Amino acid sequence: MECEWSPALEDPKACPMPPKQFTAESAWKGKTTVIVSVPGAYTPTCHGNHAPGFVSKAKEFTEKGAQVYIVSYNDPFVMSGWRSALGAKDEVHFATEFDLGLSKFLDATVDMSKMGFGTRGARYALVVDPDLKIKSFDKEASPGEVDSSHVDAVLGKL
Repeated sequence: MECEWSPALEDPKACPMPPKQFTAESAWKGKTTVIVSVPGAYTPTCHGNHAPGFVSKAKEFTEKGAQVYIVSYNDPFVMSGWRSALGAKDEVHFATEFDLGLSKFLDATVDMSKMGFGTRGARYALVVDPDLKIKSFDKEASPGEVDSSHVDAVLGKL
């Protein structure tokens, strides 16, 4: 689920249009897609060390023929606000993974109950080819690490 970008969202007080559901097939088939999973929007590692790299290097992904989705358990309105806070527009998608379907399929969830956050998607990067086949999958050993899912590591996979 995602709130699509519109220029009105440059105003931080603007509310995005209602979220839209999408399927992997409708959004990713026919395109090389990079999916970056983060445990939570605005959290220190995600906000300071992980997602900003994908925003700042979005053009490099486009030049390599790839689209980027940053996904988290947060609701689509939070993800939309986070996209705006990071200065991203429509060059990077910020989507919600409420049911953790993809993360569960990849065995890439992390139990953060001790922090009061419940189960979240782990920190990982996934590259999917236009036929929806997994080209690479790199899951971090812990939610606080950004090594194999770092923007430069992922660009090297394309």
